Parts: sequence; C-alpha cells; structure tokens
Amino acid sequence: MASIGCSSTFIIERKSRHVFTSSTLSPTKIENLAVFSGSTRGVSLFCNRGQLWRFKPVRIAGDDPEGSLQFTIKKSKKIAETRKLVSSLKSNITDLDENEAFHEQRDKSLPDVDLTSSSSISTVEGKNGSILSSSHVTSTVKDISEIQPSDEAGDEPEVHLSSEKASSDLGSTKLLKTTDSKAFKSDMLPSFPSSSSDAVLLTSVENENLTKTSLEMVGEVHDPAVESTKPPPLAGANVMNIILVAAECAPWSKTGGLGDVAGSLPKALARRGHRVMVVAPRYAEYVEPRDIGVRKMYKVDGQDMEVSYFHTYIDGVDFIFMNTPMFCHMQYNIYGGKREDILKRMVLFCKAAVEVPWYVPCGGVCYGDGNLVFIANDWHTALLPVYLKANYRDNGLMSFTRSILVIHNIAYQGRGPMEDFCSVGLPDHYKDLFKLYDPVGGEHFNIFAAGLKTADRVVTVSHGYAWEIRTLEGGWGLHGIINECDWKLQGIVNGIDMEDWNPQHDVHLQSDGYTNYSIEILQPGKAQCKAALQKELGLPVREDVPLIGFIGRLDHQKGVDIIAEAIPWMMDQDLQLVLLGTGRQDLEELLRQFEDQHHDKVRGWVGFSVQTAHRITAGADILLMPSRFEPCGLNQLYAMCYGTIPVVHAVGGLRDTVQPFNPFEESGFGWTFDSADAK
Repeated sequence: MASIGCSSTFIIERKSRHVFTSSTLSPTKIENLAVFSGSTRGVSLFCNRGQLWRFKPVRIAGDDPEGSLQFTIKKSKKIAETRKLVSSLKSNITDLDENEAFHEQRDKSLPDVDLTSSSSISTVEGKNGSILSSSHVTSTVKDISEIQPSDEAGDEPEVHLSSEKASSDLGSTKLLKTTDSKAFKSDMLPSFPSSSSDAVLLTSVENENLTKTSLEMVGEVHDPAVESTKPPPLAGANVMNIILVAAECAPWSKTGGLGDVAGSLPKALARRGHRVMVVAPRYAEYVEPRDIGVRKMYKVDGQDMEVSYFHTYIDGVDFIFMNTPMFCHMQYNIYGGKREDILKRMVLFCKAAVEVPWYVPCGGVCYGDGNLVFIANDWHTALLPVYLKANYRDNGLMSFTRSILVIHNIAYQGRGPMEDFCSVGLPDHYKDLFKLYDPVGGEHFNIFAAGLKTADRVVTVSHGYAWEIRTLEGGWGLHGIINECDWKLQGIVNGIDMEDWNPQHDVHLQSDGYTNYSIEILQPGKAQCKAALQKELGLPVREDVPLIGFIGRLDHQKGVDIIAEAIPWMMDQDLQLVLLGTGRQDLEELLRQFEDQHHDKVRGWVGFSVQTAHRITAGADILLMPSRFEPCGLNQLYAMCYGTIPVVHAVGGLRDTVQPFNPFEESGFGWTFDSADAK
C-alpha cells in the first residue's frame, strides 16, 4: 500500500505494528511523494489543507499462503490489466483558498527543515504483492519527533494530487535511497522474497482525477475474498526438506490408515513445492525401488547390523526403503514377533532414519540439515526425536532440524520393563524420559512417552482426538505428559488421496462387471457395482436388499465384537453383510463361523486386499464403523466419496468428519450413534 502526499506539508502514517511518521516542509517544487508501507490495514494521509485522506486497504501477500509464486503470477496479470485504469486517473486541486491559512501556519511551525525529494511517483510491486516507492526523502530526526500521527476521523474526501510536475520523470524506477548520517532511517521495513522475477512496474500514473469509483474498482482486483478461493499456494521462499518416517507405506505395505497417510501426504506436500522423502522398511522384494549402493553399519543391543538402501522417485517424492535381514519377509505381519525383536527392529530403523539426510543421496544430492523437518509416526518411530536430540543436537549438530511426532493411535505405546532401556543405546541420563508410572503395572519403559517429551511439535489426526487424549480415559496413561506438552499439540484432520479414491477413475472398478461412476450421478453406476460385488462374493444378486460393509482391523478397538453381538438380530432382517480385515485370531475365526452359519447373507474375508476394499466401498449401501475410539478414520471419508452411507460411533475423527443426517433440513452425510454397544 502506498501513502501519497500531495503538497508541501503532510503526514504519512503506517497503521501496523510499527508507526513510521515523516514530516516535511517542502519547497515549492515538491508536489508528489510516495512512500512504501508494509501495512495490510490501510493507510491515512493528513495533508496541509486539513483533510484526512484514507485509502482503501489492499491485502498484501507476504509469507502467508497468498504470497506464493502461483498466486503472484495470476495477481500480477490482473494488475497489468488495470494499467489503463490507473493511467486514466486524474486529480484536481480544490478548496485551495479555503486551506491557505492552514498551509501558511504549518509552514511557519517548521522553518528549518531541509528536504530533498524526487518529483515523480514510481511504484514497483514485488513478487509478494507489496508496493515499493521510488521517492527519496530526507528529513531530520529532530523534525520528525515534532510531528505526531493523526488519528482524526471523519468522512473520506475525494483524493487530490498536485498537478504541476506530476508528469515529469514518470518512468523512473529508483528505489528509496540511503540518506546521510543525519538523515532519518527506518529499519522496520517489510521483508521480501529474494527471488522476484515477476515484479510489475507501474510507471504510467498520470496527474488526472482520482475518484472514489476508481479506487473501488482497483480494490476489487485485490479483493481478499476472491483471492481466498484460489488453489493452495506453492511453498515459495518457505520451501522445506521434509522426511516422513513410518513403519508402513502404501501401496508397498499397509495394515491401516498409517500406510495410507505415509503414501499420500508426501505427494501432497511435494505438490506444494517442498522436497519430500519417505523412509520405510523394505519388507519384501518391491518392484520400483532400486539399490543405490549405500551401506551403513549400526550397533543394536551389542550386535552390528548392516543396512542397505533402495530408492525410487514417484510423483515428486523420494521413497527410501531400508533393507536388513530383520525386516525381510514380514510384509504380512510387520508388527509381529516377540517384544524384544520388535524393539530391536524399531531401534535400528530410527537410528538409520535420522542419518538418511547425510548418507543417502537422492538425485545425486543429500538432503542435509538445511530447513529440515522429520515427521515421525506413532510409537514405532518415536525414538527418532530422541536420537535427534541425544546424538546430534546435544553435540551441536543439526541444530536447525526440527521433529514432529504424529499420534495415529495412542493405545500402542512401545511398553516394556525398564530393562529395555539398555537396548536403545542412549546415555543413562536419558533414562528418565522413558519412565512412566502405571497404576496397574507400576513403573515401566515407554517409548511413546520419550518421543512426546523430545519432539518439537506433536500432531494428532483430528481435533476430536486431540481433546480425547488429554483425558484419563482417552490418554491411555499418557494424558499427564500430553497435558504438560499441551502447548505443542495440534489436531489436524486426515485427508485422502482423490487420485486413488475417486469412483470416476478408480482402476479397481474397471473390470469384472464393475464400472466407474460419478458421485453427482450415482445411478446406474453404483447399482452395477453392487450387483458385481454380490456376484463376485457369491451372494444373491438383489438390488432391493441393503448391503452393509465393514473394512478394518479385527480387534476390540474397531468394535468387531459389537458387530458379532448384533449378528443374530441382523440375520433376522432382510440384509447382506460383508466383512474384510485381519487381526486377532479369535475374531478371524469368528468371521469364518458367521459365513458358515449364514452363507446366503454373510461373507467374511480374512486378510486384506486393496482391490476388494475399493469394491466393497463402491458396492455397499452402508459402511459400518462401530469403533470404540477412532483417532480419525479414513474409511468413512472414502465411503462419502463413493456415495456410500457411513454409520459410525460418534468419537474422535468420526465425529469431526461425518455430519449426521437431518431429515428436517435434508442435510448430512451419514448416521452417528453415541453408545458403543449392539443395542
């Protein structure tokens, strides 16, 4: 926003965090002056004729999302289109005689001020939307202190600019020059991105009439309400090196929502302009990743273990897979094995992951520690922020690297006896970080507790779950630590990858009788998918019967036992039930029993199939999610994208994402219930 003075005596006021005031007594040659300001709240100008001019505020994009390259280019085009409008603006000098007495009085009050200024106005709009002036002003600090900012209020008069020499040197593009040692200098200048290749030069300002209507038209070009509808911005000058570390990553390995997040979120971050890497174990012989020839040795519980690295580049993301005998052939049970073996795997994984930016080149260049952030996920990688602090920060290394710990499910914490501390390879004074007192089990070793204490930020996957984990019931023993770290906790609802989960383009719906369809026009596409699913699973093909689906881990949290309790009642109804998942062996056996007992109504698929999950989501009429607690949940989001009605327990992220159906307003996307029981 430029503040423009039009006569010999004036005040320029910046209404922002800092106030910049300048008073001058100009010679007769001074007609125009422009000074840049970083304010986004507007400016007011008090001239020597007793008028308080107010300029309509125009929002400036700096480090906010609207300051991106993509946004700036579009905005610059709009500014270029308004050049003709700006060129046609005129100014008139009115009420000169009426204000002459005021002018003379102000001149006498400042008799000794020396002013040097160019007589032209030239503004340069930077890449971030801020406006710089080419005017040069010199004034003494003593004189400046004698003039105070004006807070006068009143009607906004028509703006008038002097016309004697407004047309001279209009093409000048000089920026503010440095004054002498006695001159006033302001160090409270707004910062601008160093790369501004798309600056727009406005040099065709003429000395013509400037009306309110014209100001409003210019303001419409910069309307923040219009700008807010633009696509998400690029990272711009705020680009980061991001390394997401997870024990699973879809489509290579997945047992739940964590795998989906690890496979999709990095691609979205890369589209914003960040440099992104995913680090995950290599559980099997994957097709895409290739051995890059890097080998590192790590000591875990007294044993030397070698790690090799495999790399692939997909959709702007570097996927790094750690290969070691401890991870091989575990793709079907990645969290299985004895507690001691699981701990060793995670210790090795985190030790190697924290060194990836130094030893693993991607595209020939390592990430290094410049503007670097690690995103660790759940207890499996909660040791990473601990190693970052103990092995690097405490030794003066990677001091600018930050760590974020994401809580996907706080019920799983990496617990064990305190003797397990010997396996993590840390100095003894870090032992207290892992201690957690359990009223039932007493003092024990807890990896999640140490990660929560040492991470720079803690994020969970929904607003509702961020509140629940602060409570005694939802914190699973960690609520005390979480409340102590409340200042760094934030809930952010999970998103989904619309390229993979889109009924219009879903590759899993392009064969075996299935078909793609639009969410706006469900029929006949969804009905065809329902019939194809019934046929594929061997159920009677009936369009009039409700088909209910369940997709999830078979355990107590997901409420599978609640479904089992409701099976007798459900079988008395005219409906069909399809369940897909893996987990506890007793619940897997229960699924098989249901199918044997009600073969014409129930299908229980033990295991996990991405294709089957997509097809159940598309073919089912209702998706059932009776979870006792649910940090976020993704299946309900998939269901709503496919026109399938989610029926969910109103907890955690399910409450945040599913709007209950309101028959009176005909609004909502699903049904919710408040009690996790079969009734």
